[in-house]
Amino acid sequence: MMTSINEDIDTNNKTKKELEIGLDFILSHFEQPVIFPRTIMTKKLGYQRIVYSTEKALAHFLESDFVDCRINAFPSLKEDTTWVPELLFIDLDLSDFKSKKLLQRALNKIMQNIKEKFDNNNNVHPTVLWSGNGYHIILPVYCPMELEYIKEFQEFDNPSERFLRFAKDFLSNNKADKSNNPSFRSCLLRIPNSFNSKCLAKGESYENSKVKIIQEWNRERPSLKYLLSGFRRYLINQKIEVMKNLNKKILKKSSSYQNGLNYSNNSNTIFWIEKLLNTPIPDYRKIVVGLILAPYLINIKKLSYYEAIQIIKDWLSRCNSLNILDSNFDYKIKYSLKNAKAKGIPPMKIETLREKYKELYSILK
Repeated sequence: MMTSINEDIDTNNKTKKELEIGLDFILSHFEQPVIFPRTIMTKKLGYQRIVYSTEKALAHFLESDFVDCRINAFPSLKEDTTWVPELLFIDLDLSDFKSKKLLQRALNKIMQNIKEKFDNNNNVHPTVLWSGNGYHIILPVYCPMELEYIKEFQEFDNPSERFLRFAKDFLSNNKADKSNNPSFRSCLLRIPNSFNSKCLAKGESYENSKVKIIQEWNRERPSLKYLLSGFRRYLINQKIEVMKNLNKKILKKSSSYQNGLNYSNNSNTIFWIEKLLNTPIPDYRKIVVGLILAPYLINIKKLSYYEAIQIIKDWLSRCNSLNILDSNFDYKIKYSLKNAKAKGIPPMKIETLREKYKELYSILK
């Protein structure tokens, strides 16, 4: 039996009203008043788009027929700025569990673990959504400032953003979806009463594909202080592991040097630059970082931004044993790495080094 036009209109208006309620609910998790611009994403858009109001966000959600409606938990940021980690997000995907029963058991354990990690605080009561394909846990927290401005974290790079990923694994007992790594630019939250396209594609009904509220947060933000000591230990251990791996790589390359200034047979290894990484130098450090090491580590070795920073910092530390420079290299390192990645520039050639920087070339030779 076919539905009438009026029935279709009534159904559409009801869904629209439900979506508005769902959007208001998600916005209630953010610091008030809600800061714009921030990004949204829908099935129809297929990418993140900046909006400047809730009205614009809702308009895009309606255009997408309420499918895959998401909004970023954090406002859009200018380049080289960060944000307070005031909301934690955990994604439990049904595909990572053998059954819904095991998924439910994991959720129960995580909810208990969250209370324990926050000093057995019974007032910790996060939102839980059914995404159509698993559970989403959303926990607003209190943090007075960016972690970059807290003394204990100033030696680490991007601690605020890295905390989001640490919290995801730490609070979920490493049960959270490995492919979902929250960041300030991609912490997208599904809107209750919208629909999950993955479920629709499997032939599920709209009702079974709907994002639903299982538990509402209690409007209380637990303090982040209970997690910070564990986070600092995590950062220290990560740094130690990076340095161990770096030392292994250096030892491995050292044993295979022939004349120290040749390319290896491996397309992502250049012997003379590997030798440079193992050779402290008293000068030319800005040139080496900007024109040789940053492009090499990012575009040739294909290392992560974090790994490259640690390798360059370790090399500069050894260089300081020969001649300490007053310059703060933190900005230079970050700028050089971002510039190398953005432009895809290769490292300086050995021939250029020989012609323009003879003293540095002679040190390596």
